[in-house]
Amino acid sequence: MIKRMKRIPLILVAIAALSALIATPAQAATLRPVVVQPYTDLTEGVAVGPHGEVYVGLLSKGEVRKIDATGTDTLLAALPVGEGRLNGLATDRRGTVYALLNSGDAATNGVWSITPWGDAKLHAALPIGFANALAFGPDGALYVTDSAHGAVYRVTGGKAAVWAKSPLLDPGADGVGANGIAWRAGAFYVAVSDQAQIVRIPYGKGGQAGTPAVHVKDAKLAGADGVAFDVRGQLYAPSYTGNTLNLVRTNGQVEVLADKLDSPASLAFDGRVLYFVNIGGNGAPSLMKAKVKHPGLPLLHG
Repeated sequence: MIKRMKRIPLILVAIAALSALIATPAQAATLRPVVVQPYTDLTEGVAVGPHGEVYVGLLSKGEVRKIDATGTDTLLAALPVGEGRLNGLATDRRGTVYALLNSGDAATNGVWSITPWGDAKLHAALPIGFANALAFGPDGALYVTDSAHGAVYRVTGGKAAVWAKSPLLDPGADGVGANGIAWRAGAFYVAVSDQAQIVRIPYGKGGQAGTPAVHVKDAKLAGADGVAFDVRGQLYAPSYTGNTLNLVRTNGQVEVLADKLDSPASLAFDGRVLYFVNIGGNGAPSLMKAKVKHPGLPLLHG
């Protein structure tokens, strides 16, 4: 009887533990994103304009596409990509689109500005490297990550200068260091793809960069690309190597929200709708969207 009585609680404990494991939301992907627009070229950048229009960048064609409120997809501008690639996008409050062109040609390599009616020009030249993502700061300047040089540039007045550089932002074996960038509460947060980490860079006195520090490091963040905060301070970060959309909670826990994607890259909020692009390394480039619990943190727009 003693042995049997001991066994029963142990069995109950085991059943309870198994039930808790099954019931834990973090154990399974919870979002079901839907395709908004499929593409035949690799999709990399995405941004939402002031009137809810969505802009998508086609990596090898150098095209910036516009999707209006009716879902109609049109060409906004085609940039001189050459043998290079078109990467991140951002918008300001006037509806101007800023695009990172890695053409490899000093005459065209850098940040381009595109008016709402499609006129495009080089806004600021950048060093030849791998300009990947950009975001506005509290000073109205653009802050641009360089995945090859492990740096963040500050772009203002048509000129670019190194704002932050650190081994924490450096690339690894795959050549992709500092990638997505987002602003929140006095600091920029930068995804570092090859190091599977998010780095926080304080915005110091006079706009100088403070000392970079690791905000969170997790194997699920390997290949982390774009980043975006919601109003609760939770950070969304897709992984193009893991084919997942991840959520970094405020306590540092990383949860997989969606899986079986196709190299997801940049992302952008429109209220509670989260847009993101699949680069399409497995043959399915697209713009996708998912409805999330909390709205995105309003961006600084220059």
